[in-house]
Amino acid sequence: MIQLKDIHHVMYRHPDLQVIERFLIDFGLVVTQRCEQRIYLRGTGAQPYVYIAEQADEPAFGAIAFAVQQRQDLERASELAGASAVYRLNGPGGGEAVSLTDPAGRRIDLVHGLAPLPALPLRAALTHNSALDKRRLGTAQRPAKGPAQVLRIGHVAIGVADFKQALKWYTEVLGLLPSDLIIEGSKDNPVAAFLRINRGADWTDHHTIALFQAPQDRVHHASFEVQDFDAQCLGHQWLEERCQVPFWGVGRHLLGSQIFDYWSDPSGNLIEHFTDGDLCNESTPTQYTASCDSSLYQWGPQMTLEYFLGGRTTLKRPNR
Repeated sequence: MIQLKDIHHVMYRHPDLQVIERFLIDFGLVVTQRCEQRIYLRGTGAQPYVYIAEQADEPAFGAIAFAVQQRQDLERASELAGASAVYRLNGPGGGEAVSLTDPAGRRIDLVHGLAPLPALPLRAALTHNSALDKRRLGTAQRPAKGPAQVLRIGHVAIGVADFKQALKWYTEVLGLLPSDLIIEGSKDNPVAAFLRINRGADWTDHHTIALFQAPQDRVHHASFEVQDFDAQCLGHQWLEERCQVPFWGVGRHLLGSQIFDYWSDPSGNLIEHFTDGDLCNESTPTQYTASCDSSLYQWGPQMTLEYFLGGRTTLKRPNR
């Protein structure tokens, strides 16, 4: 079994790198390196990049990358059907990779050995006074306005034409574990899955890959973690003031509990800020939820499952 460490980065292709760079900086990412055909962007953590923007004539999704625990995992992966040989990476931090292809033909990269960068300065998380638990005594809250600083990439959501085949591949080849399954009728008929990395007793995000049944295979969104709720709301205001296109948020999901905020980038892709998500480990049981609009969120602007999974970014957001 290949041992994944965490999700590492995504790659998207864009027709105008200058335009997408401005958006991603306002979204909270930081440029690590620019070249003629690519821009590498990082969060505040040690990873040299979490997002690659690549020049292309038409917008397209490029790849999802996972970091593996050991170099031997790359060697094991290179023996899988259709896998590449181990090759050197040319981006910041160096490292090596193997490229796989999921059942829909989507490129999945496994990476290892990238040299870390010094972490960037990050505002400390705010201390909240709840009604019965007062922890902030004699001090005020004054978070500065600006982009919501992105710490790391958290997950990618994918629409798949053959859900059962995709679920089998991501659980058996990549070893992901189901945290939540959305079902229609019975537990034997899942139509969506929230899958986490198997890190044994160590705690990990509720999901790193989300799969859902769709008319055709496509990436729905990539999601990036921010510091806290105030960062989320200040980041929302920052993007709105720069006339970016909101899709849905701010709200709180039901499955995974994350506070969410979705935006449409200039190429028409959905991208999300999240904070305050659930953590799971090997002892966390799989939960089952009926497919319905209420499975999407606990609170937030009005949204339907059909509209959300359709990812229609050219329309105005639903009425609040």
